[in-house]
Parts: sequence; C-alpha cells; structure tokens
Amino acid sequence: MEMTITEYMKKKYDNREDKDNMFGVGITDAEFRAFAIDYLLGEDWYVVDSLGQTQINEIALAEILSKYSKRFKKEIKPLRGIKRWE
Repeated sequence: MEMTITEYMKKKYDNREDKDNMFGVGITDAEFRAFAIDYLLGEDWYVVDSLGQTQINEIALAEILSKYSKRFKKEIKPLRGIKRWE
C-alpha cells in the first residue's frame, strides 16, 4: 500500500527516540530515494536490468523529471535522436 508523505513522516516522528528535540527527525539518502520513487513513480516501479544503484538512481531521476518537469522535457527535446533519451 502506498504511504502518503504525512503518514510517512508521522511514522518517523512516532518512532523518534529524542522526542524533546526541536529539529526535524530527518531522513537518510536511501529513505529519500525509496520514498521519492514509491511516491512519484508508484510502489510497483522497478528496473528489470541488473544494474547498480547509481544507474537505477539515474533512470529513476530521468523518469521522475520526464513525468513532472516541463523544464526537463524542454531541455531534452533536442536530444531525442540520441539513444539514451529515446
């Protein structure tokens, strides 16, 4: 089941050990990446190829930007003939 950002952060704060701390609980790079991919691309998104995490990050970023960024779509329009951006 897909978790909303509110549910995700509530869970993080509920599990926080230092409850008196006035600063945000924070999230790790891995938590950020996993949440962003699940939230923006869907929890059923995956890469079939056996690639490293940095390569998967690049693919995920390109798909997120292609889906949500007009600026990105405009930027890559001239690159459509290049194999990586087809």
